[in-house]
Amino acid sequence: MSDALSNQNLTVGCVLCGGKSRRMGGADKALLDLDGIPLLRQVTTRLQEQVEQIVLSVNEPGALHESLGLPLLADELTGHLGPLAGIHAALSWVKKHSPDARDVVTVAVDTPFFPMDMVEVLASHRKANADCPVICSSGERDHFAFGLWPVALADPLKEYLLNGGRSIKGFFKDHPPVIVKFEAHNGVDPFFNINTPEDVPIALEHFAKLRVQ
Repeated sequence: MSDALSNQNLTVGCVLCGGKSRRMGGADKALLDLDGIPLLRQVTTRLQEQVEQIVLSVNEPGALHESLGLPLLADELTGHLGPLAGIHAALSWVKKHSPDARDVVTVAVDTPFFPMDMVEVLASHRKANADCPVICSSGERDHFAFGLWPVALADPLKEYLLNGGRSIKGFFKDHPPVIVKFEAHNGVDPFFNINTPEDVPIALEHFAKLRVQ
């Protein structure tokens, strides 16, 4: 089995669909039509080529989420505890339903340009860092929503959340991550995310640039 296929078998993909989308006027960004395709479909299609199984972290699924036929994971811990609660739900689900999987790779639903070889690159750093999160970086920024999370972190993550922890950066104080840098492609930051209405035309320009190979 090739390394790429091995990584697919050992990694479950999780699309983080949470958040209130306040900067988009409260609209669900997963439904945002971009270049003729809703963001959720764009992101799941991009991830589907890199993993064997995808789950959606979503507390209030709509028709589009349900139409994909993927497991829909609400937070196991109550109180709207942020993206870490979604990551915990995915790790917990994998422990129960995909016991052979080693990692969960997380992506944000508002970031449609992440690298097509992201999982393979992150997994290549797993061999020497068995117990660490492996997190993406580009430019001068780390992107905590994009990373490879060992399933073994499910219980420490739950404990952190139950003790009042909320930030991913705070969790990393006791579980330092490995940071993996990705370069821009055709001038496009692979982790450009769509936060505001003003970001939409920029994203469309990025699609046009990436079509010119």
